[in-house]
Amino acid sequence: MKKFISKITYSILTGKDYRIYVLATINKRFIDKVQELTSEIFRYKRKGDNWLEKLLDDTYKKKGKTNKFKLLWFGGLNDKTVKNMTGGTSKKEVCLDLGKKNIEALKLLLKEFESGKNLYQIKIIIRKDNEQVELDNIESLFFVNIVSAMKLTIQGGAWSEVGKKTEKGLLFTIFQLLKVPEDDYVLIFDEMKKKGLVENREIDAIVFNKDKEPLTVELKLLGIGNPEIGDEALARKVDLFLIDRLTDMMKRESEKIGVKVIEFRQEDPLMEIYKFFILKNVNCSPPRRMSSKQLEERINQIIDSWRESKEELKIIKTLKEWTK
Repeated sequence: MKKFISKITYSILTGKDYRIYVLATINKRFIDKVQELTSEIFRYKRKGDNWLEKLLDDTYKKKGKTNKFKLLWFGGLNDKTVKNMTGGTSKKEVCLDLGKKNIEALKLLLKEFESGKNLYQIKIIIRKDNEQVELDNIESLFFVNIVSAMKLTIQGGAWSEVGKKTEKGLLFTIFQLLKVPEDDYVLIFDEMKKKGLVENREIDAIVFNKDKEPLTVELKLLGIGNPEIGDEALARKVDLFLIDRLTDMMKRESEKIGVKVIEFRQEDPLMEIYKFFILKNVNCSPPRRMSSKQLEERINQIIDSWRESKEELKIIKTLKEWTK
């Protein structure tokens, strides 16, 4: 995972599109999950009729988050859909009930379509070694529905995971490359809140200038196409908002309320961050001139050294000194 984060960080800090790495992760997970789900469908289909209902019932009895996701997928559903349908809950018994109802509704719909003429027929054959099972028209469409539900889940999860796993490491890398002293920044929100440095809204980082005045930093990797992300950051009225890209309208709004926006999708975003820090009297140095290979190697070293648990201990110690 650290290698993955390093590649994303390098892409971001050189103004490139990092999303190809996320898509590669999604595709890898998709292929793995297709194999996993197909294996279970293969086994249950060999057992005879009503295999999908039996598969749902047996999956319901199994514990763990992974099996809960499978229960949703086998019913052609995903967690977000179930919560929207039920007003917020996605308990296993609810997933089982809605999954069975969804299957029955799909059966009725497909039978109506079967009576139509000149329709394309889908039949899926699953082979393993010298054995094979053939799904009928309706079962084949169930299979397509299962795979589609799974894809929606892992796709949304991957983008969210990138944000959670990359953002703190990216900020740490920025501070390291600009030689901001370790005692001059905070990356863990809980300790910020405990010591009264922030209110209830989470802030990604606080940087202290030479006068020990705090500067709040918000970082988001997805901007255009996700306007609510910009709204959240502007509502916090942070000092510095780092983002992949932001709409012109959002940029104008940020200027009005005094939020500095720096987009990563430009030639040298790191230099722009440095200029802002210098303007705000932060103790830092300009980014060192490096070849692409040298920068990539340096980022790898920084990400390898990043330990969030270690950062937490350092922050607790530092905050005690600042708030005596």
